[in-house]
Amino acid sequence: MRLSPRVLKRLQQLLGEENVFTDEISLALNGYDCSQSRHRPDAVVNVTDSALLEPLVSLLAQEKIPFVPRAAATNHAGSCAAVKGGVVLNLNPLHTIYRIDTARQFAEVAPGAITGDLQEALAPLGFFYAPDPASEKVCTLGGNLAQNASGARCLKYGNTSDNTLCIEFITPAAQTLVLRHNDPGPDWLGLVAGSEGTLGLIKRLYLKIRPAPKHIKTFLATFPSLAAGVQTVTDLVAQGLIPRCVEAMDHITTQAVENFAHAGYPAEAQALLIIELDGNLQQIKKDTQTLQTLCRANGCQTFTTARTEAERQKLWQGRRAAYAAMAALAPNVAVGDGTVPRSQLPYALEQVRQIIDQNGVSASLLFHAGDGNFHPQIIFDARNPQQTRRVHNTLQEILKTCAACGGTVSGEHGIGVEKRAVMAYQYSRETLRLFQKIKNAFDPFHLANPGKIIPLGFEEKAAPHTETDPAVLGMAQEIKKRFTEKTPSVITGTNSQLKSHSAHLLSDSSLNRIIEIDKTNYMAVVQAGLPVQELLAALRAQKVHAKLPGNYPGTLGGLVASKAWPDFISQITGIQAILPDGDIVQYGGKLMKNAAGYNLCRLFAGSAGALGLITQLTFKIYATPCSNAGPAQPLLFFKPDLLFCAVKQEIDPENLFISPAFGETNA
Repeated sequence: MRLSPRVLKRLQQLLGEENVFTDEISLALNGYDCSQSRHRPDAVVNVTDSALLEPLVSLLAQEKIPFVPRAAATNHAGSCAAVKGGVVLNLNPLHTIYRIDTARQFAEVAPGAITGDLQEALAPLGFFYAPDPASEKVCTLGGNLAQNASGARCLKYGNTSDNTLCIEFITPAAQTLVLRHNDPGPDWLGLVAGSEGTLGLIKRLYLKIRPAPKHIKTFLATFPSLAAGVQTVTDLVAQGLIPRCVEAMDHITTQAVENFAHAGYPAEAQALLIIELDGNLQQIKKDTQTLQTLCRANGCQTFTTARTEAERQKLWQGRRAAYAAMAALAPNVAVGDGTVPRSQLPYALEQVRQIIDQNGVSASLLFHAGDGNFHPQIIFDARNPQQTRRVHNTLQEILKTCAACGGTVSGEHGIGVEKRAVMAYQYSRETLRLFQKIKNAFDPFHLANPGKIIPLGFEEKAAPHTETDPAVLGMAQEIKKRFTEKTPSVITGTNSQLKSHSAHLLSDSSLNRIIEIDKTNYMAVVQAGLPVQELLAALRAQKVHAKLPGNYPGTLGGLVASKAWPDFISQITGIQAILPDGDIVQYGGKLMKNAAGYNLCRLFAGSAGALGLITQLTFKIYATPCSNAGPAQPLLFFKPDLLFCAVKQEIDPENLFISPAFGETNA
């Protein structure tokens, strides 16, 4: 599409003529990111004042013009490419760090603020911001949340969403919302995180900051093979040890980095791990002994400790330079981004290396090994069509392998347009259909970064959900029957929270199995109808722990749907649910990271049974007791806002799932 002179004039009047660009150089420079996607926008605008964002989005909504938020454009998935043309919104000028409050431990920032700048501002105050993407010197905090890109410290401190307290968010209809994780109703903030600008625009962020640990120890361990190094990580996780971070590199990466950054990595090492511990000295000493034992058991050749802060920073500078080091070897670098359950890392990496060799491409392997997120970096020349096709096929096969291992096609880089097709490897058509409904609810005219995430023609390409549990299938059949008959349902577990007297109760109490307590990955898979007290007893018997309240009388599903224990929501990594039409949907699994699609765990958390029946949850467990102070809170009653109503209309247009959280008028 081309913008009319009238629209261009309106943009110039709003933003200033000097901030509206339609020249070929500006359009070309804003037509790509770090991926291979190239799409020319129709205009580029510099947003120099955040107060202009609402009127700007309002103008574009009135004119039905697509828009693409853009800042540093460091992502590797084509998320910033203007697939449908329209206007690129350059948010780089909005880079202010408004406030750092160490007493209340938060920072207030503009979306274009640089991640590394915040870290530098916090350091003299004795604080730090936990997410640490490798591109932190240039990537922005708003972009990090839009992609849910978290870096190495995600293992211990959670992802970017977990470290975001609140945002000001502008919908595609130019409505400004304040979103917090613990607000009544669904966790909209958690849903927006990782949505890549397809649901709206981040205007301002309030981020969690933490006191810097007094003691940090960083180790460099070398191994005779990548398999030996990865097995060490798998063994480490199985011990229940949670380092600050664990990074791994193969021989190709190590050599490239050493030649480029001179980080002090042993050139002869076939693989290396950078392992970092923080906390009190006694615990660090104990964990160091465990680490050394595990490394030796897997044939570790050297195990050295950074003796000074300068040595520690030098090791990390090498890791952060890995992309630049590979980029120095060829005109182009394609970076993969798959995540698998950590126990699957040895097998997955063996398969990945075979795929790389079979396709005849040159690639290095490095990864956030502690959370199962790996990044193959393939060097090539995009001017060579045959090379480019081989690279594309290689990445597709790698991501297909990740999905087959119970993993995800994106841990932190997002989907954009580059990985849109492979979403059909990971998700069923029912789940992709739900993603489409979420997009429609937030953005009915598909103006916000359109053409991203959801694969074209997925109804034919994606496989239907396969479910074998008789209780789940029976529940889905009952809900489908009610849907056909237009019979309403009030979802309940033990009815300990709702105290509903409806004639149309639908209980999940038959879904009461513990499917798995996995002490290799430190994850549990549990059906939602299991009472929390029974779950806690089972966990104690296995000598593991979870961030669950000790006093909650109801079921696990009720705990999540009512948001009675908000601290548990961030622990959920996978969910299965039945929608009001009887479709079974599934998201996530035994994954520390998942940036593929819209986070359904956060959609159903706090939805009070109005959007679907939660049937199964996957969540983190721990080797040591968790701090679970305070009682669970009662069901949060809330008045459905416009956003909830829009999502409800898409998912349940007949209003068949009635929640006592906002009345049972139709029940």
